[in-house]
Amino acid sequence: MTITINGDNIDFTLEKERTAGDVLQGISSWLEESGMLVSGIDLDGQAVIIADEDWKSTEIDSIGIMGIEAVGLREGRIRQLETARDYFVLLNRAAEDKDSKSLKELSDGFPDLNRILPHLLGESSSPEISGRLRAVLQEAGFPTGEGEPDCDVLVRESESIAMLLEKRRREIADAAGEARAAAAALAAVAAHLDDVAVNLQTGKDKAAMETIIVLTELLQALMRALSWREEASDTGEIMNDMTGILAELEDALKASDTVLIGDLLEYEIKPRLEELPGRLGVEAAR
Repeated sequence: MTITINGDNIDFTLEKERTAGDVLQGISSWLEESGMLVSGIDLDGQAVIIADEDWKSTEIDSIGIMGIEAVGLREGRIRQLETARDYFVLLNRAAEDKDSKSLKELSDGFPDLNRILPHLLGESSSPEISGRLRAVLQEAGFPTGEGEPDCDVLVRESESIAMLLEKRRREIADAAGEARAAAAALAAVAAHLDDVAVNLQTGKDKAAMETIIVLTELLQALMRALSWREEASDTGEIMNDMTGILAELEDALKASDTVLIGDLLEYEIKPRLEELPGRLGVEAAR
């Protein structure tokens, strides 16, 4: 069997590989070491869907040429997010129109997307968002294919996840811009952290937690964008600093130590957040 990558023959030694799926696993690992992702596959000129399982059991002795398309990690992840986003945009339209035929077609493709969604959302170890989505869709009758699904639920959930996937796409496609936007938003939140400390000390936990939730979500968005930021020597330093902030805050929240939470917010986190826009070359929001 001949293996090509982007049209060029490669010298890839087959050892214990017996099926097309075995080869894909080996090639994927080999490419990832060079910062590349498999974006397309064809067997003897016939394109296959990477997520499908049927073709992966094909014996390599029956394949003449296995053609692989590979792209850089950034481009590959953007493509994956665009594909997932477009799926939920189509689901939203089909649900709004109550288009049974389109809903059935989309239902057939959901299991493959569902397998990769936790990875795309960066929650492989704890699939909170994708797990909740799967449970809500199943409760709404999708993708069981039995009876009519609850289209109102499908409209709401598909719109929400499509927007989230688009946000994650922008964090990669315009990592520097998204990092600057998150930094400016965090600096704006920093102006209210003194109030949060007071709220915690006076029993107004709900108001305090609402701000803390916004804070942690923005910090996570900043971290994701920074991880894709290119040609910036200070990225590692900023990420380490923000990781430390998140870890300390998480420990304090787990311990329900309102005094420590208040001190961290006022004396440790606030000054760092106020410095962030300057470190990323933007003006803090007023």
